[in-house]
Amino acid sequence: MSLAVILGLAVGIFLNACADRLPHTEARCPLGARGFVRWSIVLTVSIGLVAYLQRTYDWSLAFTMRTTYCSLLLLIAVIDLEHRLIPNVLVGSGMLLVLVFNGLYPMPGLAPALWGAVVGGGTFGFLALARRDALGMGDVKLAALIGMMTGFPSVLQALTIGVILGGLAAGLLLLTRVRTGKQYMPYGPYLVAGSMATLLHGQSLAHWYASLVR
Repeated sequence: MSLAVILGLAVGIFLNACADRLPHTEARCPLGARGFVRWSIVLTVSIGLVAYLQRTYDWSLAFTMRTTYCSLLLLIAVIDLEHRLIPNVLVGSGMLLVLVFNGLYPMPGLAPALWGAVVGGGTFGFLALARRDALGMGDVKLAALIGMMTGFPSVLQALTIGVILGGLAAGLLLLTRVRTGKQYMPYGPYLVAGSMATLLHGQSLAHWYASLVR
């Protein structure tokens, strides 16, 4: 467990450093209290995530794959939250990693991964065209990446959870008047939350939902 904590700490430091330097915006490196809070949260989440995955999957390829996917998704969520940006380099690198991992460990498998990308990207692409002020192309590309990571049909669960979380958050922000209906709200973090929930507990969530509709 101590080795997993050290690895989680290293992953958290790496993700924070990437989040500081990767976005090509004027405010690349958050300073002061805001930067300290984000560093603390990412470190805590990374340590807990790696420790949990190591305890669940031991030091296996399944552990390596899920740790890589979740770490990349966490980085995307942080950058989107801070800069309203989903870097193409992260989405492209993630898709390449999915292809590599599926060659070594077929989960979800190459065909389900590709179908997941088509369904996820296609669905959000249609929504982006229908409501151009609601979703950006970054969200569409992220949905395609999530589809590759989770595969079809699990991508439907991942995106549904993300949409529900995003809707609840938007409703709460509007209710408390923190944001207005015309203000942009980053959608990536909620899609990431749905995809991570599916990657970590997809079958359990599916069984729970099935028990409710019986």
